[in-house]
Amino acid sequence: MSKSNSAIYQKISEKRANLEKLREFKNLTNDLANELERIGDQLETMKDGTESIASIMKTWQSVIQSINLASIGLLRMSEDKLSNEMNLPEPLVRINLIERDKKGEEEEEEEM
Repeated sequence: MSKSNSAIYQKISEKRANLEKLREFKNLTNDLANELERIGDQLETMKDGTESIASIMKTWQSVIQSINLASIGLLRMSEDKLSNEMNLPEPLVRINLIERDKKGEEEEEEEM
């Protein structure tokens, strides 16, 4: 009887050890899932940032052209007038055409 009791106690201790390992595995799996979700959120943020940078880079050429136009005006002014006045570049005005187009489309829809 003592042999069967010790075998039962040994199985119980093995089962408890397995249960503890399974609990630890479950905790590690939950930690991994949380970490992967956090990484996914960070990747989404990076994607949004990348799209913003792409938008900026797309308009960068027009910014350079605008600066160049203003500088050409300053150069022409200094060639035409050799005075001691302080010459400033031409003022640049930004007009948001996208909103204007949307408003125009809305007005057209209202007229119909």
